[in-house]
Amino acid sequence: MCELKPCPKCGCPDDLELDSNADAEASWIECHWCEHRMQARCDEETLTYRWNKLSRKRMPAFIEDAA
Repeated sequence: MCELKPCPKCGCPDDLELDSNADAEASWIECHWCEHRMQARCDEETLTYRWNKLSRKRMPAFIEDAA
């Protein structure tokens, strides 16, 4: 599986969670830094692909002390 790119909202590179629920047939990625979340009814690999395709053109430079 591909590695997750940084959060497109806050730029956090490493406080991301990828999880899924087989019963709900859903997967989600959540940034624990800014609480940005992406959820869909698909497998983790598909959701990772979609997350990594999100635009990061306006993503701020991540500064840990900012929150």
